[in-house]
Amino acid sequence: MSHKVKKYIYGKPALDYWRVPSIRGNIEPVDMIFPDEYVIFTDKPIYRPDRAIIHTCSIPGAKKYVKGRACTLPLVFLQVAREYSILELIFLGLQICSYREGDQPRCTVDELRACAEELRGHRGRRKALRAIRYLDNNSRSPMESILYMFLRLPNALGGCGFSEIVLNEKITLEKSNKTYYADLYVPSCKLDIEYDSEEFHSSASALSKDRERTSHLEAEGYQVVSVNYEQLNNLKAFQNLVRQLSRLIRKRIHIRARKYFENFVALRDLLFKKGLSLRSRFRKIHWREVPRFPGVRTMYRIYLAAWNRLIRHPNLPLVLTRAP
Repeated sequence: MSHKVKKYIYGKPALDYWRVPSIRGNIEPVDMIFPDEYVIFTDKPIYRPDRAIIHTCSIPGAKKYVKGRACTLPLVFLQVAREYSILELIFLGLQICSYREGDQPRCTVDELRACAEELRGHRGRRKALRAIRYLDNNSRSPMESILYMFLRLPNALGGCGFSEIVLNEKITLEKSNKTYYADLYVPSCKLDIEYDSEEFHSSASALSKDRERTSHLEAEGYQVVSVNYEQLNNLKAFQNLVRQLSRLIRKRIHIRARKYFENFVALRDLLFKKGLSLRSRFRKIHWREVPRFPGVRTMYRIYLAAWNRLIRHPNLPLVLTRAP
């Protein structure tokens, strides 16, 4: 290969290069070693050595999305889009756009969107644009990202469909002149949803600060709901949490999507950090694996009918109709 041809780190190795947090252990095994992958911006045939994977890219405008030795994260997001499920891709996007204390964010949702809209013809573009619809900036932990996905995503992606929720909204109180950041915030009803991890919210001093924070917010008309890991882990507790939020947000939960079952269980796999084992959308889900929200019983029968039809006729397209 000519020494004049520059190659840039591509795909999953670039995620390591830019130190995107919490990818390993959630959607990739902790000890995974990615093979060397590079991209060269040319439309000419090149020599491809055995020791590395070389891609070529001739899409106009793509070459500007490089920095140093690697592709930048907006381009990397497109490069890996076809290798991840839609839920894994949304989680990855939330981590790419996560908060970095004392430093500039790695990337923003607007930068991801601008790159995807510009690079027409990129093979991962369509899926990336779909994932970007559900992204937000400034997630401060992987558990915040997962809680956000459970509550924010539509039913067809396994979520509760609370579409107003935003991440880490700044709240400035007028009376006490204090500033807080809500982990998840619903502007229409001034609802602050806080994820309380055992690591940072179990000590006496942390509990005291949380109580003080809650009292200041409630004194000025905000509602505060605390969520812990057990409420996500336990299906009955999760069901009760969602019903409480449904009343506060004034949005009714009613499941109408067959895909809810596969994707809700896939979100649970993401919660339990089962890297590389997110379930196929065609895997049979049992009744006990999903919360008993309104509409679940009816849609579960439709889901089972689709599953049984798929087993009998695996080569036919999956066309669904509602039960009469």
